[in-house]
Amino acid sequence: MTACFYTSHAGGELLPTPLSLSKALSYADTDHPDLLLADAELAYAVSRKLEVESSNDVDVYFEIAPYTSKPTTNDHFLNDSYIRFSVTKTLYDFGYSDSLEVSGDEAVLSQEFIASDTRNKNYLKIMRLYFDVLLADLHFSAIDEEMTTLYVKYDKLSDRKSLDMVSDVAVAEAESIYREAADRRKLAELEQQEGRQRLAIALNRPDDIPGELIRPDLPELNQPIPEAESLLDDAINNNLMLTALEHAVLADKAALKATQQQFGPTLAAGLEMNEYERRLPGRSNASVGVTLRIPITNGGRSLAETARATAQLSISQAKYDQAKYSLRQKLFNLIRRLQLLKYKRTTDELRLNSTALTMEKSRARYELEIQTTLGNTMAKYTLAEWLSAKNDFDMATTWAQIEILSGKKLYQDRKH
Repeated sequence: MTACFYTSHAGGELLPTPLSLSKALSYADTDHPDLLLADAELAYAVSRKLEVESSNDVDVYFEIAPYTSKPTTNDHFLNDSYIRFSVTKTLYDFGYSDSLEVSGDEAVLSQEFIASDTRNKNYLKIMRLYFDVLLADLHFSAIDEEMTTLYVKYDKLSDRKSLDMVSDVAVAEAESIYREAADRRKLAELEQQEGRQRLAIALNRPDDIPGELIRPDLPELNQPIPEAESLLDDAINNNLMLTALEHAVLADKAALKATQQQFGPTLAAGLEMNEYERRLPGRSNASVGVTLRIPITNGGRSLAETARATAQLSISQAKYDQAKYSLRQKLFNLIRRLQLLKYKRTTDELRLNSTALTMEKSRARYELEIQTTLGNTMAKYTLAEWLSAKNDFDMATTWAQIEILSGKKLYQDRKH
């Protein structure tokens, strides 16, 4: 007994059937909303950087002002219109704009690493959901075998009951046990459907429910487990999220420096050409020169801005330190988990081989009509297969997590 699934998609390329892990992982860098959000935040950081870079660009404008005015010495309105052409340029702001540009550059770098880390997380998410579907299928098979065995037992007791060979109580008990297994089978079937729906959403194809999945070869299962200390330096130097936080700290340091320079002197040059309808003393048709602006006081604005920027830098530094400690702990935890899973793998293989031998013996006895059903043995074998697969898939995702912590871009670097 198996569950059936149907594939439909509103538009675009359909998911292949059967679907391989490598094909599923190829969607880790597609236009999923999570990735689009990360890219949008990167684009916003770039726009802020461009805004800063253009703040000291040449400012050119042309002004036309049709005016009439009534002088105090005259009872008539006079034409007081003028045309003005103006060019201004900040020549030097004593490091303020330079600090802002450094802050913008570092903010962009931070967002680039965050976008890469988001794609890595999507890669790992797809891998886990793919394995979840495979496990749900194996679990369904195990429950299905168990339910079939219990149904056969219940059916035989019903037949014997018709011959008054067993009691009503025995039949009722067998039926109750069978019904409980049928409920578990239904739940397992729903878990198959739910798992496929989650995978479809992760693949950015919510209307294209995957059907059959191919169990992949996992060569990483046989890799030697490294020592955590040997990976720690690479992880600290190359981890994408930690690097993003490091650039965020540098961005906030530069922003603090810019805040301290914000109310400093500025040197600007200007050119202005005017054409007035009414000529008056003091009005000039052209002027060119430089202006040195030296602030005397700005109240408490400078102190307030500096305090805000200092607090933001402290927050960024604390987040970086937290992430660094967390990275160390996660790496050690994953290595220990990998060691445990590898140890358990031997047990799983022994269990699988043992149940396989038992099943072969049961099949031989069945052929000799000594045993009437293989159902119970088949159910035990399928359960052993599920436990073995679960351990293997846990190992594969643990390896992927270690690679991600070490700074690898799995959505780019890994060959499937």
